[in-house]
Amino acid sequence: MAPDAERTGVAASPGIAIGPAYVVRRERLIIPEYRISEAHVSSEIERLEAAFQETRKGLAEIRSGMEATGLLGNIFDAQFLFLEDPTLREQTARRIREEHLNAEWALQRELNRLEALFESIGDPYIRERRTDIGFVVRRVLQALMGREPRGLRGMPEGVIVVADNLAPADVAQVKAGQVAGFVTEAGSRTSHVAIMARSLEIPAVVGIGAGLVEQVPDGAQLSVDGRTGELWIEPPPEVLEEFEQRRRQFLLLARHLLRYADLPAETRDGVRVFLHANIGVREEVPDCLRYGAEGIGLYRTEFLFMNRAALPDEEEQFQAYREILEAVAPRSVVIRTLDLGGDKLPSHVALRGEANPAMGMRGIRLSQRRCEVFRIQLRAMLRASAYGRLRVLLPMVSSLEEFDFGRDELDAVRQELDRRGVLMGDEVELGVMVETPAAAMIAELLARRADFLSIGTNDLLQYTLAVDRGNEHVAYLYEPLHPGHLRLIERICQAGRRAGVAVGMCGEMANDPLHCWILLALGIGELSMAPSSIPLIKKIIRESTVEEARELYAEVLDLGSAEEIRKVAANALSRRFPVEFEQIVPKG
Repeated sequence: MAPDAERTGVAASPGIAIGPAYVVRRERLIIPEYRISEAHVSSEIERLEAAFQETRKGLAEIRSGMEATGLLGNIFDAQFLFLEDPTLREQTARRIREEHLNAEWALQRELNRLEALFESIGDPYIRERRTDIGFVVRRVLQALMGREPRGLRGMPEGVIVVADNLAPADVAQVKAGQVAGFVTEAGSRTSHVAIMARSLEIPAVVGIGAGLVEQVPDGAQLSVDGRTGELWIEPPPEVLEEFEQRRRQFLLLARHLLRYADLPAETRDGVRVFLHANIGVREEVPDCLRYGAEGIGLYRTEFLFMNRAALPDEEEQFQAYREILEAVAPRSVVIRTLDLGGDKLPSHVALRGEANPAMGMRGIRLSQRRCEVFRIQLRAMLRASAYGRLRVLLPMVSSLEEFDFGRDELDAVRQELDRRGVLMGDEVELGVMVETPAAAMIAELLARRADFLSIGTNDLLQYTLAVDRGNEHVAYLYEPLHPGHLRLIERICQAGRRAGVAVGMCGEMANDPLHCWILLALGIGELSMAPSSIPLIKKIIRESTVEEARELYAEVLDLGSAEEIRKVAANALSRRFPVEFEQIVPKG
């Protein structure tokens, strides 16, 4: 191995880590595959149940010894839902009974099916949860095969953990200050190791590619840059000194940016932008407020519905929504109605036989098909509106009829609750998540009926460019600055201005400082993003003018490619904010 070996991955959590490698080398599981006789079916199912029980016990022991709570604790707890989900066990047992497969083979085949379902989900945050199922199933398989899972207990302090991937159960064993950084072969910015690393403020590089675990020896000196995605193995002295300098500068800048958290995001020429946070669970709220979120711009309700035997009832949903609204009050909370496809719901309400669920019966379409599920959710939301400022968001709308359905149902549920004397908020706004090209093209018509528009760039970009960014062969084409995508956004913003309704953005495009001036120029008044991104975006907005943002947009408007637009935008913003773009803004 060359002493100056360097590799580059995905910049997942900013910061600089320097320290010895602690390499997690997992034993490769070779799944035994054989047929069993009818006489052995019952004993094989019993063996499966025993493995689930053993896995549950092992995770419970880890949970009881955890120091971490909040987001990390919630992510860890979510893995118990997979263990408790009878669908996973029952479908595996069915394969044992009907196909006469041994337990390991049956469980592996069921895992393959579930991972394929998650892969079809448009929302990258939810799609990435397929790895959680894989982590849990691996532990069950280890129990079936009599293998002992190797965790991160007993690590020395100050190490950089190197692994193929890391499960919440692995990260849960990390004590404060124990780990300097994470480096993984697999993963993306929406994988749980990336989310947890950002929550714990630990530098991380993920998706660095296969072979790293074999390349790095235990104890090797590593230098990691969570902004550029750089990894140096046994760096030479001059590189080590450069990383030490980067670390000092990063810590100074991070402290400086937190001064902006409680300041308004207002440009020098007086244009106010409201910065909100995207969340999936209640435990993310403290981080949102610490980083200066002025509200919740997207609360994903899907996690209440996934991996369970029965749908959450009205009371359970009400309590979840109330907790969010109370925690954020008097700030507003945008709660998106259920955006899962029918194939992700519990089996007794699931829809079968969809070849492409990402473009099938999901979002508002599923709400129309399963109207009783939609009404329960609306009742819970309206009851919770008495405890804060609620804004309801309808996903996957592509026609006026779909929006009218949502409005009619909301009005009907409000009248029903009012007749019963149920306390509700006086004003509950209803908005459209503009994430289909059809919705973008009729944005002017939608804006006349909706109370607000929220641009979901993740799906809008995917559908506009006909690119599945989860497909490694075409992911390079998934570019938010594509001229066609920018023109659709401009059209949506113009529609909002004409109708006098607020236009926000809750897709990942809002996270990137490189896009900030273009979004300012387009007139988007609300940006919702990962909480940790808020201070930097606030600084850029406060130290910019809309006029210079419009000059940049005028310059890029006639450029023919996303690459050209990105280059011009990067040059303009890095000149104005050289320190931030050098030390924090993800590279590439």
